[in-house]
Amino acid sequence: MGTSTSAFRGAAAVTVDGEVVFESAETKTTWYRLASVGKHICATGILQAGLDLHTPVATWLPTMDDRVTLHHLLTHTAGVAHWQPGVPGFDIDVPMPVDERLLLMERAPLIAEPGAAWHYSSPGYALAGRVLEVASGRPYAECLNAYVFAALGATAITAGDPPADRTIAQGHRDGQPVPTNDLTSLPGTRDVWATAAGLADFTTRLHTSTLRGVRDLTGHVAMVTDEDGITTESYGYGLYAGTVDGKAAYLHPGDNPGFQTLSVWFPEQRASIAILANEETTDPLPILHDLVRLVP
Repeated sequence: MGTSTSAFRGAAAVTVDGEVVFESAETKTTWYRLASVGKHICATGILQAGLDLHTPVATWLPTMDDRVTLHHLLTHTAGVAHWQPGVPGFDIDVPMPVDERLLLMERAPLIAEPGAAWHYSSPGYALAGRVLEVASGRPYAECLNAYVFAALGATAITAGDPPADRTIAQGHRDGQPVPTNDLTSLPGTRDVWATAAGLADFTTRLHTSTLRGVRDLTGHVAMVTDEDGITTESYGYGLYAGTVDGKAAYLHPGDNPGFQTLSVWFPEQRASIAILANEETTDPLPILHDLVRLVP
């Protein structure tokens, strides 16, 4: 493979029709926090729970604006702001009990009318994850592990705390170790862990499954972009739909201090690419272009 794949700090894997065609040295042994790659997993958990996506979120979170629905949260059209300064009193780098964080998000003023515009919002997904907890009566991580990962038979991926007996990736910035935000227990945001091979396997299992609502994960809001061989046409429930080097793809990136992540599914080839870097300055796109050559 090209130097952009061989030199980066992290792990990568490629599968085609469920068979591994590339995996880096750390792919099987090191677990990474998936960051925003976990957004469509949150959506999948909500779909498996059978929640009505057009019911006002205030049904479960009474302090929320009663115009906001789960559909709005999952498509980033709720008008919920991203992190600071959009959520008054919230500092992503300051420790705070999860319930207090969520209450600040619930009460934050909307930055747009629900359904009127697309505004990327991780707090919106935290609220969606909280709805799943309230509606099911189970902790968020327990919901994902039961409704999604166990249902699919996916093993090298988990929600909540990372596996205690595995190697956990340390984040870096410019080669120096950096602490990451302690948001493990905040539902819907950065609380899913996997190896690169585990993420690729999960992606294949998800998109080839008969789980309820999987076909609803894509295509809800027009989102037209074109950059460096990657296009998007729409955003769904935690996934962009578009093309990578001319191949139809569903994808989502993620980042948090010390990490960059990217997951791509190619529906026509039944192929998956997982890139998990524990160096914050990593640009995953050159790595993706190297790896996509392995997709037929």
